[in-house]
Amino acid sequence: MRNVTDSGSSASGQFQQVVAAFLSQPGLPFAGLLSAERVQRVFAKHQNLFAMNGIYSTVNVLWAFLGQVLRDGKEAACQAAVAAIIAHRLASGLATPTSDTGDYCKARAKLRP
Repeated sequence: MRNVTDSGSSASGQFQQVVAAFLSQPGLPFAGLLSAERVQRVFAKHQNLFAMNGIYSTVNVLWAFLGQVLRDGKEAACQAAVAAIIAHRLASGLATPTSDTGDYCKARAKLRP
């Protein structure tokens, strides 16, 4: 999978610095940019909202997937995405999933273009 940081332009170094700083935040950095309410509203409008209250809800999966796309190497793996969900839920005092990636991958497949 080609990611956003593969650009060959001179601005890519600056972009990579911004991305690195953003992604160095624990958990799901996109949770601070895209509110759960907005994600739910947009996905409901397009009849693609799933597992509203589950660990692998549309919101959590979208936040994890966006972070996954910006990463490369091992950090882009599903294991890293699940680890980010676990960290986010721990910080929020919520139940956490196991480190098994199966449920995340199934939920991610529900994100339609």
